[in-house]
Amino acid sequence: MPIFVGMADVIEPAATGRAACRGCREKIGKGELRFGERAPSSFGEGEQTSWFHIGCAAERRPGKLAPALAEYEGEVPGRAELEAIVADGVENPSLAEVARVERSPTGRATCQECHEKIGKDELRIAIEKEAEGTMATTSFIHLRCARTSLGEQGLVEKLHRVAKDFSAGDLAELDHTVNSAA
Repeated sequence: MPIFVGMADVIEPAATGRAACRGCREKIGKGELRFGERAPSSFGEGEQTSWFHIGCAAERRPGKLAPALAEYEGEVPGRAELEAIVADGVENPSLAEVARVERSPTGRATCQECHEKIGKDELRIAIEKEAEGTMATTSFIHLRCARTSLGEQGLVEKLHRVAKDFSAGDLAELDHTVNSAA
């Protein structure tokens, strides 16, 4: 099996607005700073690049973004905040698998930590795992199991960042549940 020797991951402004972010699936605007993760091509020889918004890369690929961010000398909007997110993700790699916090639409999902059912309308954490060459899989855990399953380093901050469109009441419930399980 040949050893892959390719180009390093890269941070650069998007040349066009056609690429979609591998993290959030939304388009990366022309001129917007993006992170390119390089890997051997799954279609044959050579390599392929998966593009991410810089913020999405900080959340989903902190270990790969860290050296690229340190090497990039250009202006990075919100660099200090991104570096803090990356540092938490490098310290606690399981945070990169946290995709979102949501209310369970049914009572059918089982928590991957305690193996109990997650009740309908209960807040839960969606965990996305990507294995090379396969599709991502999504599993769920209770909020109360988050510290046991995911660790403490940067956990509450990550949950707030992925709790999109949450009301102040939902965020208070999230904080109370995660912190009371400590």
